[in-house]
This record gives sequence, C-alpha cells and structure tokens, in this order.
Amino acid sequence: MNQMLNLNESEMLALCKRVMNLEPCRRDCVVEREDGIDIDEWIMMRARSWYARLLMDGPLAWLPTQDIKDTVAVTNCGNGVVMAVYPSVFVRPVEWQLEGWHHSVSHFALPDDTIDMLQHNPWTRGGACNPVAVDHGNWMLLYSIDPQATPVLKMARCVTYPGTDRFIFNQAAIPTLKEALKQE
Repeated sequence: MNQMLNLNESEMLALCKRVMNLEPCRRDCVVEREDGIDIDEWIMMRARSWYARLLMDGPLAWLPTQDIKDTVAVTNCGNGVVMAVYPSVFVRPVEWQLEGWHHSVSHFALPDDTIDMLQHNPWTRGGACNPVAVDHGNWMLLYSIDPQATPVLKMARCVTYPGTDRFIFNQAAIPTLKEALKQE
C-alpha cells in the first residue's frame, strides 16, 4: 500500500542518506577532514531541487493536494470572465469549478494556446457547459459565467507547497529521488 510521507528537513536528510547508501553509519572509527564539503547541505540542495520538480511535474497521486477555494481571490472582469488570483501555497491547478458550471475543469490551457485565443470572442468562449481555464502562472482566467453573477468557486483543488521545512509526497516517488541524488 502506498502512503504519503510527511517529513521535516532532518527526516528528509535521513531518507536521502538511506537512499544513497550512506546510512546506517559505521561507528567503530573516526574520520575527520577540514577541507571537505558540507555533505548534508549538498544532499539537501539536491533534495529541495528534486522536490520542486516533483511538485511541478510529478503524478498527482504522489503529491499533496488541497482545495484552496476559500483563499483564492475571484473577480468578475466583465462579460462573464472571472479572474482568480492564487495564494502563495499554490503550485499548480488540479481541478477547478465555478458555481453555475455543469462540470469541473481539469485541463488548464496556457496563454496564447489556441484554446486561449478562442476565449477572446464571446461566441467561441467557454461557458457553463464547456468551461475553460487559462493558467497565467500567478492567476487564472475562468470562462465563463453569467455576466451579472458574482463569481463563487465551488472547487479549487491544487498541488500545494507545504512550506520550506516540509516534504510531503507518496513513498512511490522515492525511486525518482534516488535518481536525483546521483552525482552528475
């Protein structure tokens, strides 16, 4: 059974050392150097880089997701177009839905995609039956709602950043950590 791990920095460092076969340590001798690198900092630098890539590109089943609808600022920009501004914990969208939409959106277009270009015309724009979301990085445009309606998010499920000293991921991601820790 796969489970989510919730590690602090020292626990993550210990996991990385086990993955790299640096632990368990031998305690029957002492070796000291004054000119070496800080191996713990080197490992954590690699681990942070791996985790940032995992949050951006990893399979959703491996990642912490939460519904952040209560922390997203939404504004009706006119013509039924809704702008949503993300909080700082946001990494990437997973599934969003505005009240009035018939279903949620789990595919997010990028600016200047063909789908995005179609949203500039009210006749080709997404609506309640075929909603569209265009992700601009720190904010999203949602198409569309009744122009007179006040926008309300029904759902805004996202991959979230757990904080600078936390690493939350499914244990199934550990083999990718091993690859990331290999020295180039």
